[in-house]
Amino acid sequence: MPSSLIQQVIDMVKQGNIEDGYEICFSELTSNHDNRNALAGLGLLSILSGNDEIAEWYLQESEELLVELGVPNLIADILKIISNSNLRSKWDHYRGLRNQQELIMMAEIASQCYGDVLEIGCASGDLSLFIASHGANLYGVDTNPIAVDLARHKAAKLGFDTCRFQTGNGYQLQFDDHIFDTVVVADVLELVEEPKRIINEAYRVCKPGGTVLISVPNGYAIPDSSHFNIFTKKILNNLVQFSTGCSLQWNSSVPKQWILGALIKPTEVVQGSPSEISALFLPQPYKIPENDQLVSVIIPTYNRSDYIAKAVQSVFNQTHKNIEVIVVDDGSTTPPKEALAPYLDRINYIYKENGGKSSALNEAIKQVNGDFIWVFDDDDIALPLKLELQLKRFHTNPELDMIHTNSIDFNTADGQVVRVHDPSPFAEQLDFKMLMRGCFVHGPTVLFRRGCLEKLEGWDNELVRAQDYDFWLRMARSYRMDYLPVPTVRYRIHSGERGSAENRVSFNEIYSKTLNYERLIFRKLYYSIPIQEIYKENFENENITLMLEAFIERALVYSARGLLQEAKQDLVIAKNNALSFGNPNFGRETIENIQKLAQLATQNNWDDHELVSSIFELIQLINQIDE
Repeated sequence: MPSSLIQQVIDMVKQGNIEDGYEICFSELTSNHDNRNALAGLGLLSILSGNDEIAEWYLQESEELLVELGVPNLIADILKIISNSNLRSKWDHYRGLRNQQELIMMAEIASQCYGDVLEIGCASGDLSLFIASHGANLYGVDTNPIAVDLARHKAAKLGFDTCRFQTGNGYQLQFDDHIFDTVVVADVLELVEEPKRIINEAYRVCKPGGTVLISVPNGYAIPDSSHFNIFTKKILNNLVQFSTGCSLQWNSSVPKQWILGALIKPTEVVQGSPSEISALFLPQPYKIPENDQLVSVIIPTYNRSDYIAKAVQSVFNQTHKNIEVIVVDDGSTTPPKEALAPYLDRINYIYKENGGKSSALNEAIKQVNGDFIWVFDDDDIALPLKLELQLKRFHTNPELDMIHTNSIDFNTADGQVVRVHDPSPFAEQLDFKMLMRGCFVHGPTVLFRRGCLEKLEGWDNELVRAQDYDFWLRMARSYRMDYLPVPTVRYRIHSGERGSAENRVSFNEIYSKTLNYERLIFRKLYYSIPIQEIYKENFENENITLMLEAFIERALVYSARGLLQEAKQDLVIAKNNALSFGNPNFGRETIENIQKLAQLATQNNWDDHELVSSIFELIQLINQIDE
């Protein structure tokens, strides 16, 4: 017989009250972190809500109990309910990717949070993780228990020990007065009937001198039928003044679709001590053990004395402390030693004659002692959990050799977030073939095993630009790469020069110079790596169509970089063999690639007759098949 708790959950499911089932289990789990009945109940509910990976974890944790109770038969009954596809898709929006403007908004909010942070309306935790990445203790509440469960498992899987979540209503928070340093109310007020009540509660639980951050859509910029309220700066500020007596300080750096204001709570004397916050929240599902292996941090520098101290300090601010820092001064004309004076007893400072970034890195790797290597730029800022999170991923996936992450690009002039480098849409396909399409890896975020240098043998000294891209391409051929979807670095965008003393690259030349060096890299790849090694799956079964599709895809990669001779060689092979083997039935992606090639030929007015005719003969073949 099922336990009374599991029976309650099943009854709730039969009544269609899945959220209430979560609430019952969460209540038990908050008071007893090891309650197996609650874990089993959450496993069944996770199956229904479409959170399959989470369901598998819950059911594994409670497997013995389920067998004792004969619950596998009940699972079969539960599975019958899943035949209603609308049930599982109801929460799909919690599992989707964020667009670039949303990511920029989250980065702006996260940069203003500090200390113990309460996020009202945390949903599935995307903003929560941005906030925690900046070093805050994040406490998230939401009315939807499925979203809360997604958030807590997402945080646990990524290695965050500083995130806690709980169901809760912003109208009446179950917390004492004055206990959070920052309270975030992001994209909530437009969704509720009584926004004033949420503002009052946020203000109440915020410490004196603390900050309440409020964001809402800017007028009608984000149309949504679920919005109860439309806000402008004047409307929102009047509401906040009416609720708290304080005015908002506006952030002008956020995307124009939003309004973001900060309310600073006046300082006052508070009697008594606040309650233990963590005890009011759900426990973490699990914790990934910390990895205490030594990390060698290499910082090559050339005339960056104005930024390097902040870069080095952000390295020493890491929560992972077992590090060695190697700063390689590549013959700076403005030596950074004065800026580095506070750190000289903690770093290995190397001076060498100027030769460019690659030569500086190759000099540094002679000195490394760590199990892992992090090459960091001399003008960027690392977020404090970077190494901790990446080392935890290595611990749980020991077969990995390299891990890269998101980064937040900001303008050095005013600190405004320009974009978030987010390769999430390509993460599952990120291998050598995918990297040939573009450099989805952002160098300062990378952590890799020192053993990778056995095959890679350092950086190419001939490359003034794109040396990192070349390094990742060579790494992808031999080693396993993974992606951690959290920001770990703030990447500084400024107009300073790059390159070595002999090969200076101005800010305005960066794109063109980088493209020129990428052409050198790709031309070398074309003649040194057989196509069957790049597109292995296309050549496994001797399927002519798949083989020709590989040539067409590589031709697109090379033509997009202006390497037309190499693209022509591939297209002539594809065209001649397509004619010989009787018009192969190309897949949709290959047809799109041929159409892209035709667009490039037209837009750029290519004058190579053989190249252009090969493309349009392939177009004719496609049209014949369609007919």
